[in-house]
Amino acid sequence: MTLDNVQALPLGTQLGDYRLDAVIGHGGFGITYRAFDSQLAKVVAVKEYLPVEFAVRDAGGRVVPRGARFADDFAWGRDRFLDEARALARFRHPHIVPVLRFLEANGTAYTVMEYEDGRNIAEWLRRSDGSRRLPPDDVRRLAEGLLKGLGAVHAQGFLHRDIKPSNIIIRRDGVPVLIDFGAARQAIGGRTRTLTGILTPQYAPIEQYALDGKQGPWSDIYSAAAVLHHAIAGEPPPEAASRIGRDPYRPLAVTQADRFEAAFLAAIDRALAFSPTDRPQTVNAWRDSFGNSLPSSDDAPTRRLPSAEPGAAAAAQAAAPRLGGVNRGDEVVPPLPPKPPPRLPPVRMLAALAVIAVAGVALGLLRPQIAEVLSGASSSSPRPPVESASPTAPAEPAPSAAAAPATDKPALTEQAKHAAEEARALFDKASDAAAAARTMAGEARIAAARAARPGLENAERLTSNEGASYIGQISADNKRQGLGVAELKEGGRRAGEWRDDLMNGLGVERLADGGRYEGQWRDGERTGLGVVEAPGIAHDEGNFADGKLDGLAVHRNFAEPGLVQVGEWHAGSLDGPGVENVGGQERYEGTFRSGKRQGYGQVTDAGDKVTYGRWEDGKLAESAP
Repeated sequence: MTLDNVQALPLGTQLGDYRLDAVIGHGGFGITYRAFDSQLAKVVAVKEYLPVEFAVRDAGGRVVPRGARFADDFAWGRDRFLDEARALARFRHPHIVPVLRFLEANGTAYTVMEYEDGRNIAEWLRRSDGSRRLPPDDVRRLAEGLLKGLGAVHAQGFLHRDIKPSNIIIRRDGVPVLIDFGAARQAIGGRTRTLTGILTPQYAPIEQYALDGKQGPWSDIYSAAAVLHHAIAGEPPPEAASRIGRDPYRPLAVTQADRFEAAFLAAIDRALAFSPTDRPQTVNAWRDSFGNSLPSSDDAPTRRLPSAEPGAAAAAQAAAPRLGGVNRGDEVVPPLPPKPPPRLPPVRMLAALAVIAVAGVALGLLRPQIAEVLSGASSSSPRPPVESASPTAPAEPAPSAAAAPATDKPALTEQAKHAAEEARALFDKASDAAAAARTMAGEARIAAARAARPGLENAERLTSNEGASYIGQISADNKRQGLGVAELKEGGRRAGEWRDDLMNGLGVERLADGGRYEGQWRDGERTGLGVVEAPGIAHDEGNFADGKLDGLAVHRNFAEPGLVQVGEWHAGSLDGPGVENVGGQERYEGTFRSGKRQGYGQVTDAGDKVTYGRWEDGKLAESAP
């Protein structure tokens, strides 16, 4: 396994002609590695079929079903994965990632693709200047690339089904490339009747929310337009599930009229129509609606997106090929000649070899310590912005590190540093759990939208003497069972999956005061991954048990002084290693008990001054600068 993914093969594993060198992506259906092709002496990308819902890697490295009842689904999905690879291998287009070959090993299947050296759109939209948008010229070039790539895909009778910012790579020459097609995921979801991992809510059209929804070119067109909306407005359009009934979508032709041509914005607005029949039905029809607002293949040289990236070399940009000027079918890139090593005078060479030898011995001796430090390094720089805190956190800011007398005890400093490193390592894991919770919340909204769909199969109405009501599917003994919506007597509402008369599975709860929970349920309680929102008060993301945060999670409190707590939670309180930001004033990394600082840790103030110390019941007991 690797630090990137506990299910990944060990780096250095030889898979036929391919040596796996790094994990570059992973999701619910597989893991993607950067690999070296020893036969062609080139870097490639290798995607492994590993659906986490019904498969796991055993101690010998083989991918096996989680149990006998998952064996058929696993094998069927593997066949669909290979079918998709065969279909993609037909494509040779500058805006579609080329599939080189596919193979079977370790009980599963692999697809070998060109390694696209560049950054995806999601990374470009997370720019350091905080704009979350692309410059207009780059948006136009992106639109042109998407139209060309989708046109080629659809011409072969194929759909992408998973267009989103992270699935569009901008190569170093500026050419946008579509990667990671979702046809196999859609097919597997249709067989297993689960939507987990099939779609990304912000970019998926409404027909993808129902596994039997009729999809076509208009579905990919919606997703591509959602990516362009994000690049233009700095955020994706409202999720399709939230557009049922009163549609909150605001046309770009109104909100962005000062930055783009009217025809360009109107074409994107039309492609984002809620109803599939109101969208362009083909890529050619969509292209026509842009009029003359798109760049041509002979337009200005393509730049690295976004063109305003600080530090981009003007000479490199000027030399970049023009958009659409790459033809993979004819492209032949001669290998670069080996670069001769620099010549060193004999004395300097001997000195350099001595230094290398000493460094090698030192690295060997210190490898465990280096690995430990690296496990927490990524979370320490840069520090996340300070926002708010958990509703269970103390309302008052913790006492400043300067409140206790300073001491120069080396042991105190070392213990505080060690506790801070553990807290940073857990910060990364808790952040991953929060991201998984947001994904699960999206799944819950999908389940709620399906439950509220007009014409739900076998839906019936139930009422109680207390004033509560339910419209949805029921069991033979007249209990809530399946999909349905309950209106609670207190004025709240629950929609989603039911079993034995209680919410079980995925669902959404809306409270009368505007609060909500979106995520997993068990026996009528918020249990599993989910998101809680108390408007203007608090926001929680992570693991829940019996209605309270329990496990890895992130809490924000929007009231003053703006606490954010990240780490391991037990029965609603931060307990163990964690990180706490206090309203932009300081950041604490260390241990907690019952939501308060307890034990060793370190504080970094707004001026980046670090103080090491020991806390008792939220107060600094002793410190060292």
